Amino acid sequence: PETPTSSIDTLVAAAREQRGEREALATRLAAANERQRAAGAGLRPTIAVGGGVDYARPNPRIFPREDAGRHAWDASVNVNWPLFDGGRTRAEMAQAAASARAVQERIADFDAALAAEVRQRVRELEASRAAIDAAADGVRSAAEARRVVADRFTAGVATSTDLLDAQVALLQAELDRTQAIANARLADARLSRALGR
Repeated sequence: PETPTSSIDTLVAAAREQRGEREALATRLAAANERQRAAGAGLRPTIAVGGGVDYARPNPRIFPREDAGRHAWDASVNVNWPLFDGGRTRAEMAQAAASARAVQERIADFDAALAAEVRQRVRELEASRAAIDAAADGVRSAAEARRVVADRFTAGVATSTDLLDAQVALLQAELDRTQAIANARLADARLSRALGR
């Protein structure tokens, strides 16, 4: 039976969520976007507030100096606004943006390859299941042919070579069915791997 396109699309969407490689790329994209945002902060002013308390004997901050323990305190506010940095900040922003675009392209490439892989694995599984049905028909046909040859041998109109050939054909048909079942299990395992399970 044909797999509907919507179910393949559902499998592809599930694979995107479950594959660790895609999650790693998404994390790299988030990091590149944060790097771009951090680089952009270099264009804005920075404000620093500081303060301190000093107790010393004698306290060098107090004039005239006395041989007594005294407290001294200070507070400061610094504003720094880079007016010209030689283009360094804009270059860092451009580098981070280019890195983010590169990761976005890698994610798009990964998604396209993943969709193709899932479709291929689904088709392989369908073909393997169809091969099992065909091999089962072959076994039934070979068993019937062996029965007919055995009846003919019993009646004396077939040779023992004909009977052995019919038995070999039946064994080959059973081997083909077993191989088809093994191929179907391998195809199922490959699909599971493609889906990230």
